[in-house]
Amino acid sequence: MVSDAHHSPAAGTTLVGRGAELGLIVDALEAAKRATPSVLLVEGTPGLGKTALLDVAHELARERGFAVCRAKASLVEREVPFAVVQQLFDHLPDEMSPRRDDQAVQHACDVIAGHVDDREPSHVDRAVRSLHRFAAELALHAPLCLAVDDVHWADVPSLRWLNHLAHRVAELPVVLLTTRTPGIRPTDPLLMAELELRSRRVRLPFFTAENVSRLTEQFLGRTPDEKFTAALLDGTGGCPTVTHHFLSVMRDRSVVPDHNAVSTLLRPESENLGQSLLARLNRQSPELVEVAKAIAVVEPSGLDLLTAVLDVGDGETADRVRQLGGMGVLTPDGELRFTHRVIKNTIESAISYREREDLHARAARFLHHRRAPAPVVAHHVLRTSARLGAWAVDVLSAAARTAVGEGDPRSGAKLLTRALAEDLSTAERNDVVLRLGLAEACFDPQMAVVHLEEGMAGLDDPATLLKAACRLTQVLYFDGAYDTASEVLRRTRAVIGQDDPVAADMIRLLERVTVPSAAPETRQVDFRLIDEREWRRGDARGRALAGLVAEDASSRGVDLPTCRKAALAALSGGTAAITQDPRLVVAVLDSLLRADEAELALRHSDEILFEARRDELTLTTLLGHALRSRAHHLRGSFREAVADAELALSAARAAKLPDDHFGQVNAIDALARAQVALGDLDAARNALRPFDGSRELPHTWHHTALLHARGAMRMALGDTEGALADQLECGERLQHWGRPSPTLRPWRSYAALAHLRLGQPKPALDLALQELTLAREWGAPTTIGRALLTVGVATGGTSATPWLTEAESVLRRSPARMLHAEAHLELAATRWEKGQHDIARHHVAEARALGERCGVAVEPGERLHGLTSAGAPPAQVPQPAGPTQVARHDPRINALLLTPHEHRVAGLVLDGRSNDEIAHELGVSRRTVEFHLTAIYRKLGIRRRTQLRAALAGYTPRG
Repeated sequence: MVSDAHHSPAAGTTLVGRGAELGLIVDALEAAKRATPSVLLVEGTPGLGKTALLDVAHELARERGFAVCRAKASLVEREVPFAVVQQLFDHLPDEMSPRRDDQAVQHACDVIAGHVDDREPSHVDRAVRSLHRFAAELALHAPLCLAVDDVHWADVPSLRWLNHLAHRVAELPVVLLTTRTPGIRPTDPLLMAELELRSRRVRLPFFTAENVSRLTEQFLGRTPDEKFTAALLDGTGGCPTVTHHFLSVMRDRSVVPDHNAVSTLLRPESENLGQSLLARLNRQSPELVEVAKAIAVVEPSGLDLLTAVLDVGDGETADRVRQLGGMGVLTPDGELRFTHRVIKNTIESAISYREREDLHARAARFLHHRRAPAPVVAHHVLRTSARLGAWAVDVLSAAARTAVGEGDPRSGAKLLTRALAEDLSTAERNDVVLRLGLAEACFDPQMAVVHLEEGMAGLDDPATLLKAACRLTQVLYFDGAYDTASEVLRRTRAVIGQDDPVAADMIRLLERVTVPSAAPETRQVDFRLIDEREWRRGDARGRALAGLVAEDASSRGVDLPTCRKAALAALSGGTAAITQDPRLVVAVLDSLLRADEAELALRHSDEILFEARRDELTLTTLLGHALRSRAHHLRGSFREAVADAELALSAARAAKLPDDHFGQVNAIDALARAQVALGDLDAARNALRPFDGSRELPHTWHHTALLHARGAMRMALGDTEGALADQLECGERLQHWGRPSPTLRPWRSYAALAHLRLGQPKPALDLALQELTLAREWGAPTTIGRALLTVGVATGGTSATPWLTEAESVLRRSPARMLHAEAHLELAATRWEKGQHDIARHHVAEARALGERCGVAVEPGERLHGLTSAGAPPAQVPQPAGPTQVARHDPRINALLLTPHEHRVAGLVLDGRSNDEIAHELGVSRRTVEFHLTAIYRKLGIRRRTQLRAALAGYTPRG
């Protein structure tokens, strides 16, 4: 039994996993000593260790007293008669030299010496017979082992002699060992086939995990873990040559065999290994190397493209592919795929830059001539810097249009950047530059400004100009460059004129929500005068207009129903339709949050983040996390809000945004507010450190919002005067810009609390009442509930009870659970002071329950000193009903729980409409209808459609 592992110090060879093959060789050697000859043909793909096996066989034969003669056939010598024979016998020791008195032996010696160069068949026949006699004479002195590597390249006369010997070896003590690579066309296929028939064929397999483990032990002197073995086997494809190479490198560098070692070594070593493997392949056939390189670079799907790239005939290409398949380089199924990625990677690494470019250029020309799809042709154009002409520009532009349309602006920008390397006219360049800027706005705003401004110069097409102006304004808005944004919009409006009134109104509306200004001209357009059909069209322009309508309504705190409808209309094409427009993402999600649609905002922010991360849209990803943080904050999920805000800030820093960029400031604002809500004041102060209290913040929308967050932190830290100053400054700016409503920031409530802490009740109550008036005009429960709560706190005493009671009632319909908990605590304190201790305990219990749902511990304040921690109300105290409890008693109140849009959906359900019919009627997606139904069921405390009529008994559907 021969060991599975064998080390040959003389040959410098280590074999593992070749025990069965070595066993066959040893059996053949032992049989030859008993005058039973053997002919073995070892087959294997390049790199499987055929030559290494011959090295060990050579040593085993010498150990058993054999005379060993070796030769290696090669492509360059296949035309030299008896070249292999001459290698076998040219350096025999003197003691083995046969007697020269035999004419046949003398003739054989002349052949071996190269003195006979006659190619006539009759002379070759004589030489073959003489050489057989010569070998027989040698075998009389000692058993003979003849080893021929790469026998498929052997010259024809040598092949004839090998076949003659295999046929007439009879009872001579001879072992004939040969190796070949399958798939390679031999010098003479018929002679090779004849030798195969007379040989015992031995096929070398690839390494197994056990082989890799044992070889690692031999090389590195330690047993590897399973992860290392699996990683090395996967990375090398089980190829012995590749495995030996990497283990040798590890031994030289004293690298520990863990799974990290494989990943760090495979990449840097691939180039050297690639050259080695290509050299092996080149020894077989230089033409095969060119085929392998072309397949590795071009990755053709069929022989037609490969043939065009190689510039050879169809039949020749097919023949070379078959050879590579037989050699194990390509899969045998004809799919032009490498058998393992390590082979592809190593071949790729040895291809020069110029070779790559040339191959891709050839592929692009052929595919364009065949009218292949633009993205397929552009794939190759993109990978060559050669100027290909006008057709390449058309292909790149078409492929970029497809990429951007599928939500991949980065790829679109790469294609358009490549188009700029071609020879373009001025008009063509402006068009490409403009489209490049539109794509870059999603991930590289600085370059987007440069390209959009260049592309818009001299542009007179109204639709294109409007799209470019909106995108450029978006980028300038995020940078806080309001004056430039305003100038861009005014120039655009001047070009468009009155030819498109809706577009002109859209520009005015965009300027109003973008540029903070008290100028009268920004108030000349009213979204309520814009035909609703224009922003419910469902196309890109309609969705953009709907987003502007929703944002304008919500930021000014007017017309909540229209705001909701417009936000949903902007989302009618799905989140993927707006993901590439960060400005629209902010407008829509902000509007939903101001309208108390927190669940809907969370759902869409999840979808937007999925799309943005997939397409590497840095700015949209950043804003998506910041907006989702705000949604969590509204719901009282402060820990989740902190987590999302930190992700947003991390994305902003990774993008290297300036400190005052909208994305950076927005993320800090969300993070600080959430940390203050959690009571982590040190973290909030650290987040706001770049904008400490001594710094006057710029007059931008986002810095003004940050004033509100900074004021909340200063209040929590005990800096009441600083907090009041920040809130009043925030409010002064918003009012000056025509945004008095608390929908943007409830600065009056926070300022009122600061006034109270400073002992100034009158200005506190005045601010609270102002906020309540504006909140009722808006109509969202959270905004009204907060204002009522502030009025109650500012009023104080027994007079506060009605305000606080109404606040608690209104906040039941709000997603703001922690604000609802505050209302309960204020009511508890008021009841406790009036001696109504049981009711106070009930309110505290409700507040704690809400806090538990938010993951926040709610405790009574000093005003509730003496309240027991049990908190359970006595049975005789009537418990105020939550939304579900009320719904079971009074269907009229049930209807009040629903938003106007939910009213409409519920009415259509009661009319017997299906979800698809409702979606068509409302101009929204089916998923939006399903989301509204889920919200309706939750608010009414039901689980299915069939329960809706009973829950809304007596409710008349609204048309």
